[in-house]
Amino acid sequence: MDLNLYHIFHTTALEQNFSRAADKLFITQPSVSHAIKQLEEKLGVKLFTRTSRGVRLTPEGQTLLDNITPVFGLIDNAEQKLSELRNFQNGHVTIGGSDSTCKHYLLPHIQTFQEKYPEIRIKLQHGSTPEIIGKLKNGMIDISLVHLPINENQIHVTEYLNIHSTFVVGEKYEALAGKNLSLEQLTAHPLISFSETSSSRRFLNQLFQKQGMNVKPDIEVGSVELMIECAKIGMGIAFVTKELILEELENEELFEVYLNENIDERKIGVITKDDTPLSLAADEFYRHLFESNDKL
Repeated sequence: MDLNLYHIFHTTALEQNFSRAADKLFITQPSVSHAIKQLEEKLGVKLFTRTSRGVRLTPEGQTLLDNITPVFGLIDNAEQKLSELRNFQNGHVTIGGSDSTCKHYLLPHIQTFQEKYPEIRIKLQHGSTPEIIGKLKNGMIDISLVHLPINENQIHVTEYLNIHSTFVVGEKYEALAGKNLSLEQLTAHPLISFSETSSSRRFLNQLFQKQGMNVKPDIEVGSVELMIECAKIGMGIAFVTKELILEELENEELFEVYLNENIDERKIGVITKDDTPLSLAADEFYRHLFESNDKL
């Protein structure tokens, strides 16, 4: 089927004039006449009769017009939708991360993105790193922030930012603040950590394993906020991301406990599905995420 022939017929039927149809289609009048003749020969019917002012549809031509008009309406609508997507007047992005990465590293950029593109809908999915990776692979998430490293196929990883881990205490254990303690000395006090499945907990485990030790936290929590509160009221020493507690440290609600050894930097990465191109809206958010982060 030559859709172009039907397009020329549709335009000519609406204009009721070969010359006006040619002008609208940016082709010559002989090209319009030739196309109509081809279509009439293909269908075996006459589509137009000539009048003093132009052309008029035959009954067969009217039947053809009635049946193809909805098709061109759908095409026009599709082109309009694509134009809206291209100009970011429509579309949606689904973003994933843990509670802490969503709150501290995603929400500020989501806010500035929505100010720039208010018509694009943003959806959030939160969970542990394994849960987020599973949702990404299943197509439920477009982009996600996760703690690195991860070793997964079908996943494209781009390093996003560096973070630093530290031990902190509340007023009850303030005497420990500012001292250079060993991991063994730390274990003489209650430890507060995330649950076993979290990336932060795995990092803590590795820190102790380097010293030939196993860590068994006395308190396991599921959110940064709860960990901070537990430390504030004196329940023990919390292992946290330093960038998330800068305000508490500045206000002396929490106090940093130093180790006599270095704690390696950690990295947060942006992940996408390796074999699936991002939508226009998702790709724009991906670029916005890095551009706005560079400005911070």
